[in-house]
Amino acid sequence: MRATRASLEEIEPQENGQPLYRQVMEAIRNNLDVGIWKPGDQLPTETELSVTTGVSEGTIRQAVLGLVQEGRLVRRSGKGTFVTRPRFDRSFNRFFRFRTDEIAANPLIELSVIDLKRQPVQDNNIAATLHLKRGDSTVVLHRAISADGVTVCHYYSYLAAKSFPKLERHALSNVALYDFLEREYGVYVVRAVETLQAGTASAEDSQILKIAKGSPVIAIQRIAYSHGDTVVEIRRTVGRSDTFQYQIELS
Repeated sequence: MRATRASLEEIEPQENGQPLYRQVMEAIRNNLDVGIWKPGDQLPTETELSVTTGVSEGTIRQAVLGLVQEGRLVRRSGKGTFVTRPRFDRSFNRFFRFRTDEIAANPLIELSVIDLKRQPVQDNNIAATLHLKRGDSTVVLHRAISADGVTVCHYYSYLAAKSFPKLERHALSNVALYDFLEREYGVYVVRAVETLQAGTASAEDSQILKIAKGSPVIAIQRIAYSHGDTVVEIRRTVGRSDTFQYQIELS
């Protein structure tokens, strides 16, 4: 995206002695948190930011580099500085192996819709997290992920219907949900929190995943947030434990 108009105000040194570049970092970070600069946006140049804040370009550069180190910004040689897009491929979902001994090294991955509907929210935890009242409408998206015909996990996504009118009318097979919400509704998912725990397969899990009821499964709950810590989605994933392998290198 094109550079967004500089929107930082002039910065006056604080009496507490906080370094000026830290104050600039905080001002830029606040703009990112409230969505003035959105994922993928190009920031104004260091010269433009220097003019609007009244601090030197060197101080601006130091602040920007600090936010690059935090992962909030990325510098692209010859192009400028951009707001980082979240890496949802780092999700626990990536630890589901999309192959078995019978599946090729490059399996065909399919994201299919099992059900997509609007319904009143009945779960008190979902209602509270989405800031809804019991009985308010939610859009419930039920999808499965398979590799070469083997379903490795399925999940339910819960979204506030008032925030996404007519979402249930769209075809969402093999569609990246967050890209779709950004494109169609202007809603950006900027971070997510996931919790993983072991469980046992329900009758529904058994039918979808083709495993015996009571078999070990991995359950993942995700809460996805937009700017201002607005909850966009609650996602509950259940996957086959025999296709889940966690491996990470620590150094």
